[in-house]
Amino acid sequence: MNNKSINTDKSTQKNLPAIDVSNFQKDVQTHKNIHLDDPDLYINREISWLTFNERVLSEAENKLVPLIERLKFCIIFASNLDEFFMVRISGLLRLVSKPNNSFNYDEEDSEETLDEVAIKVRGLLKRLAKCLHTEILPELSLNNITIPRFGELTRTEEEKLDIHFESQVFPVLTPLAIDPAHPFPYLSNLSLYLAVTFEGVSDNGEPLLALVEVPQKIMRLIPISQKISKQRFFLLDELIKNYMPTLFPWTQVTGAYAFRVTRNLDYQLLDHEVKDLMKSIEYELKDREQKTVVRLEYEKNMPDWLRNKLAAVLDLDSSDLYEIDGMINIRDLAPLLKIERLDPYLKDEAFNPRLNINLVDASRDIFDIIKERDILLHHPYDSFASVLDFLRSAAKDDKVLAIKQTLYRSGGDSPIIEALANAAERGKQVTVVVELKARFDEANNIEWAKRLERAGAHVVFGFIDLKTHAKCTLVVRKEKNNYLQKYVHLSTGNYNSSTAKLYTDIGHLTTDPILCDDVANVFNFITGFNILRDQDLTQMKIPHFEKIKVAPFRLREQIIQMIENEKKKNCSENQSHIIFKMNSLVDVKLCQALYRASQKGVKIDLIIRGICILRPDVPGVSENIRVISVIDRFLEHSRIFWFKNAGDPLIFCGSADLMERNMDRRIEIVWPIESPELKSKLTGILTTFLLDNCKSHKMQSDGTYIRKLPSQNEKLYRSQDKFIEYARRYGIKSIAYDQAIKPLFDKKDFDRIPERFIPSLVVEELSTRSSKKKKKK
Repeated sequence: MNNKSINTDKSTQKNLPAIDVSNFQKDVQTHKNIHLDDPDLYINREISWLTFNERVLSEAENKLVPLIERLKFCIIFASNLDEFFMVRISGLLRLVSKPNNSFNYDEEDSEETLDEVAIKVRGLLKRLAKCLHTEILPELSLNNITIPRFGELTRTEEEKLDIHFESQVFPVLTPLAIDPAHPFPYLSNLSLYLAVTFEGVSDNGEPLLALVEVPQKIMRLIPISQKISKQRFFLLDELIKNYMPTLFPWTQVTGAYAFRVTRNLDYQLLDHEVKDLMKSIEYELKDREQKTVVRLEYEKNMPDWLRNKLAAVLDLDSSDLYEIDGMINIRDLAPLLKIERLDPYLKDEAFNPRLNINLVDASRDIFDIIKERDILLHHPYDSFASVLDFLRSAAKDDKVLAIKQTLYRSGGDSPIIEALANAAERGKQVTVVVELKARFDEANNIEWAKRLERAGAHVVFGFIDLKTHAKCTLVVRKEKNNYLQKYVHLSTGNYNSSTAKLYTDIGHLTTDPILCDDVANVFNFITGFNILRDQDLTQMKIPHFEKIKVAPFRLREQIIQMIENEKKKNCSENQSHIIFKMNSLVDVKLCQALYRASQKGVKIDLIIRGICILRPDVPGVSENIRVISVIDRFLEHSRIFWFKNAGDPLIFCGSADLMERNMDRRIEIVWPIESPELKSKLTGILTTFLLDNCKSHKMQSDGTYIRKLPSQNEKLYRSQDKFIEYARRYGIKSIAYDQAIKPLFDKKDFDRIPERFIPSLVVEELSTRSSKKKKKK
């Protein structure tokens, strides 16, 4: 790459120094004006993201975390880093080659940022290797979960692997020689390769070299003992290395070294060039594998000449090369996470999501329940099966005329898709807004779009230059006197039953007529003409919404106005207070609004899982701002915006983070929570996060984070444990979650499901609770 070169020598692999903010303190002392557009007030986005991933790694390093859960955080860290290189690094490289003339805090000093990223990543990789290979894997081995080397195998295990190689592996392998007759082959993104060296040299005097791709379709962890008390695995690439002479019987193999490449998977669709959005996305997916290489990972003992040859062929600088001490692509260790062991020091205590007690009444129709009261769902503590129940009930109910839904990341084998397809096949008007540009889910979404179209649903792809990121469902039902009643589900997270048991999100079921009309208008706007094309949003007449706030229609300005209103209400007798919970804070204008509020004495708590470019605790700017990040067993994904409002809190939930892309380049919905009961519940959720002293990290003004620890006499307080405890106390037991969301692709099975998703286990628990209450009386 054409960025500055960084020496890969270990002596240079140090973490970045903390940023000095003393200049701000001097400005305050000398009464100078602090300009809120000063770039030094904003942390570099890429470095902030790496700091977030460092917090993920710190959970893997935390010896109080169960062992297999520590491995899980190693895998999450590695997966995050892969995506970072495929998307963010690619974006930076594009800025280096084609700088943007307009000023943007994200785009400043792109070359310097690339250098800083390379240094920080190397430091994090060293920590990962130490954590994984000197702590986690050896301790797993002590617990009889082992990945032995070849010399540690028993005779029986060797024979078993010999049979496995001959029957399952050898027929799939293709040795690829590299010589004048065989040019260097194309290397697939994130595929594992073995570079094989031999005795002697070629006709042109260069060392003999060949490549062997480790098959992706064969599981890398080969089970060689699956007893519950003793589980042993062997690595596929180590097996291939051992049998390499079988692939090259005509010459002497001297070594085999693992490596892989990461390619730029970032793409930009140009509005004026797109004639058919689906075909354009499909073309991008086919073309994706041809993208530029942005990273080469190679195992530690690879010879220098071989590493240099790979770098030259791939057109990489030394700063793009990453030496890996240990296993390359530790994501392949994921099968170890599924090992069923009940030891508390190995895995977190199992938790099966509970059914929300307000939705559990076998004798009543789910629509009557929602019509009676608004219902707030806090996933994964409240089971996502309740949302599926809502959709399945709508698909079956003869009174339901229409269903409209947005889909961003629906996942594979989705029961959501199944319910929508069944509704369409039953003659209901089903409209689905499928976002084809959901990164890394494009292929899935294209497949589901075609499936829904075959079922008779109206599939809409939204806009070329905007992603539809809002999460909402509208159900229209004919009731008494032919009255058309609308039911709405709004969510901060995706309609994805798989991630719904791993991500924390807020869902809201309501029949509020104004909210329902607003959501109906959003769907009409998306499915109608592209009024945004070639329009200046500041000059055009935007769609009207009574209660919800919608991006890209001045959502930023509306949030800033609410921050300003809170600032105006601040007084010595009643300090104003703002609490925001989100994934990322990147938008500079919103940061400046928070800075201004802090300067006027407003107390601000920001609960931000990932990127935060705002600096807290800067004298004269942000003394009143606290930023914390909670990293725990569930991925914090909900977005909540809380304003004290002089004692009568205003609370909003939404699909949007405070980022420029969410404000300007996505369709997002932020909606109000008005029920006193639900407002109280959300306030309690936010307060619980702020009290966390186990999984909370406090941000410093230099961008670093310090883990919050309980004081000497303070009790441990883990927010996610509190939510689990609450769910167990007030929720209703259900069948296993994976069974509850199981797709019923057979039409007969779909017809046989009960009118309500009320398993017999639920009825048993309700009767038990009732009898306990009677005994107490």
